[in-house]
Amino acid sequence: MIKKRIGIIGGFAEKQSMYMKELLESMNVNVLLIDTVSFPESVSFSIGDKLKYQNEEIEDIKSFYVGAIYSSGPPYYLPEVKEGKPIDLDGWYSNYTSERERMAFIGSWIGMLELEGRVFVDNIFNWKLHHYKPYQLALLKKHGIPVPKTLVTNSKTELLKFRKEVKEVIYKAVAGGSFCRKMTDHDWTTERLDKLKYAPVIFQDYIDGDNIRVYVLDHKIISCNVIYTDELDYRMHSKPQHTEHISLPEDIKEMCIKAADICGHNFAAIDVKKTTNNKYVVLEATPSPMFIGIDHCTGDNISGQLAEYLIKNG
Repeated sequence: MIKKRIGIIGGFAEKQSMYMKELLESMNVNVLLIDTVSFPESVSFSIGDKLKYQNEEIEDIKSFYVGAIYSSGPPYYLPEVKEGKPIDLDGWYSNYTSERERMAFIGSWIGMLELEGRVFVDNIFNWKLHHYKPYQLALLKKHGIPVPKTLVTNSKTELLKFRKEVKEVIYKAVAGGSFCRKMTDHDWTTERLDKLKYAPVIFQDYIDGDNIRVYVLDHKIISCNVIYTDELDYRMHSKPQHTEHISLPEDIKEMCIKAADICGHNFAAIDVKKTTNNKYVVLEATPSPMFIGIDHCTGDNISGQLAEYLIKNG
């Protein structure tokens, strides 16, 4: 009997990609790891009459897990900056345009597989919503999903107005990639506020209450836990400090599934705050989310359920 093949888009150094690869192989599945981080130097992709990876047709692969795309980064190596080494930025524009070309190709290659009806966990074009956080919040709000009161600006004047409208302010990056923090007395100094003009920031009303992470797969909730932490942002810990299964009211379950559907995610983590007066507010919907830490802490077997979904659709 020929083994079913499933594709994983990621890299050999990407933890979740390798975790899923080993799990699927233990389930008697052949896995093709499509290494985007090594493209174009060490691997080849082709778009022609057939879509190929490493000169091989992949028509037999019907489902793919997207662990990581490895999109553009700065035109220098950050550890070198930290070590105080001299950085040559003369070629920054060439590096930027090369990376833009690389991402345009990879996005097109994956998108064309989707056009052929392959199943992707998750659709890469909907990944953009995760990086366009203000737009995602507006989209959720438009569809009746409660979200925090939000201001996105590089204006000190607007931020000072916003401060008067809420009890306490938190801030985070517009595209993500950094931790959420509370505004401190130092942040409210003129010197600090004057720096806001150089880049926009998301500011939100701080919501006190339980951190709840809800995993949605194929329009169903497969894991739901309160994550306890002494930090504002539980991601500051390498794994959750303490978790507890929680049973959500039916309307809140439907809200989480709706949030994933609105954003076009077939696999997503919905981050929710349960306030002290028992209201629920959605912070964001994350496509193809991290799950290894939650799996280990809760035993919810998110990875196993994801593997079964890939096999069923492969």
